[in-house]
Amino acid sequence: MNPEVVAVSPSLEIDADRLATLTMLADHLIPAAHGMPSAAEIVTGSQVRFVLRSRPDLAAPLHRALRPELDPDPRGRLDGLAEHDPEAHAAVQLTVVAGYYTDPEVRARIGYPGQESRPVNALDYPAYVAEGLLDAVLRRGSIWRDPHAQSGSD
Repeated sequence: MNPEVVAVSPSLEIDADRLATLTMLADHLIPAAHGMPSAAEIVTGSQVRFVLRSRPDLAAPLHRALRPELDPDPRGRLDGLAEHDPEAHAAVQLTVVAGYYTDPEVRARIGYPGQESRPVNALDYPAYVAEGLLDAVLRRGSIWRDPHAQSGSD
């Protein structure tokens, strides 16, 4: 397999040109600063493959966001996506951020070792409960709003 092609499905792949576009967007979203590499250096085809294996729902909107006919300027492209295709805009952002912060080198530089198990003693009474920090939440009761439902105020 060509390392410059990310095969998402038999009918959908992110070729070298689209990866180059993603690299340009990644550099715009997370530039090199304060001793940290830019996302363009980190979010390679293998990182994109890793993200899309974890979140295959991002593949189609990401593919749309990387179309060659869109604005070649990173800010212009991102602004246009935010206005006309928010799902594709979000897919670019999440792919870049997830690809960047799951990279072992980046995690080491920020001092994040990854998830660690921490045993919990079931008989310990958490300080935040003893201090009453959850009392207002408990008094309010449970609430839930479907984030996908249309609100009546639109």
